[in-house]
Amino acid sequence: MSTEYPHRIPETPQASVELLERVVPPPNRPPLLYLAMAANPEVLRAYVQGPILGLHGLLHTGQLAPAERELCILRVTARSGAEHEWGVHVAYFGKTSGLPPAQVAATVTGEDAAEPWTPRQRAIVAVADAMVDMRELTDAELAEIDGVLTVATRTEIVAISAQYLGISATCRALGIPPEPGAPRFPEPPAS
Repeated sequence: MSTEYPHRIPETPQASVELLERVVPPPNRPPLLYLAMAANPEVLRAYVQGPILGLHGLLHTGQLAPAERELCILRVTARSGAEHEWGVHVAYFGKTSGLPPAQVAATVTGEDAAEPWTPRQRAIVAVADAMVDMRELTDAELAEIDGVLTVATRTEIVAISAQYLGISATCRALGIPPEPGAPRFPEPPAS
């Protein structure tokens, strides 16, 4: 597997192969990020058993609708420039999340989507943007957000954003290329 991107993806130790096969059963190929993390089996184990992929991780709380969770993840990964992770989520979860293609593209371009954002979606984007910008939400943003999201929902969006900021930073620092076969960032509209 490491021959596809030999300069970025190290050989996979056997202990990591076994973990990867549990998370992504053959004949499927693990995403490049997982292969990069597999260089250290204990780091990979913590990653797959941790707060994202683990049985009780943030992808499995059931509190947010899949489209809302993916909107948050796509916005954070796009704003962070993590094309690999954005593409993986569009490819694997985007088709089932219910987000229309124009809204998926708008997570990258920042343009208004052809499908208007709902007030709830605008609130999710505002929280995700504040996390990426590492800034406090303004009073005006909080007033709009609190009108459509509970504090518990806002907290979950903050937690998911924080996790995907870390994943985005990992992808960027390790130079993980876009996933083969996954969508790439859309081109911004011509000005």
